[in-house]
Amino acid sequence: MWIDKDLCILCLIYSRSKDLVTFNKGAEIPKLLRYIAEIIEHENSRTEVFTKTYNHIKLLLNSPDPYTYTKRRLTEVGKRVATIVRKYLDEKNWDIHEALKISAAANIIDTSVIGYEPKNLEEAIWDKPAIDEYNYIEIPKNKKIFIVLDNSGEAEIDLILAETLMKKGYNIAIAVRKEAYEIDVTIDDIKDAILNQNIEIIATPRNISPVAYLKNGFAIVKGIANLETYTEIEQETIETLHLFRAKCEVLAKIFNVSKNSPLIITGKTIKQKYMNRSYK
Repeated sequence: MWIDKDLCILCLIYSRSKDLVTFNKGAEIPKLLRYIAEIIEHENSRTEVFTKTYNHIKLLLNSPDPYTYTKRRLTEVGKRVATIVRKYLDEKNWDIHEALKISAAANIIDTSVIGYEPKNLEEAIWDKPAIDEYNYIEIPKNKKIFIVLDNSGEAEIDLILAETLMKKGYNIAIAVRKEAYEIDVTIDDIKDAILNQNIEIIATPRNISPVAYLKNGFAIVKGIANLETYTEIEQETIETLHLFRAKCEVLAKIFNVSKNSPLIITGKTIKQKYMNRSYK
């Protein structure tokens, strides 16, 4: 499902070409463009297109995880900011709403959205959400709560969200991709960080968003790629609350907010917005 196919394809071409240039493989761009043209012609799913083209990048770079070093660097930044966040939430008696707002605002890290300009994570976490539907949904205590992680660095903040919910009596599981996708956290990136925290961790197959595999619970979903995958799920299997920033013009227009605004939005609202705008 594409929201604005022309702009999304432009973003795809930019981000995948940038992947190659970042690793001094710009000479491979013609091969990449031929592959992108072929995959777009035969695949309607935005999620599959972005995932398969990134897998092609890994093939061209001969690396199972090209951004390993970048992810480690971002994680160190996230850990430093997490110390500040933990102190703040402790002062707020581990308020869930405050933790959600910080986690949404922390969705500031990205490497591939066209025209996107990130800012310092320590500054960004205090940005207030332009839309906040937290009071429109009840996070159930009788279901497992999945926290679907997104980019490295901000994931350290999301682990504090998990800690906050656990302190309030929720049954938490962390959901991540098994294989590398851009700078998103994988099982190998995160398993040591939660080894001694008594948090269940679920690594879903391939490098498709974990949202595609979750059932029978409630999911707090971080980031744009996970959001896009959710919109393509035809049969509802799980209730969701999404924490992300409107990093591109397409999302800003859909939700009628300023570009880069943090948002806390229910899955129900997202499906309604997307159905009014999307086409295959």
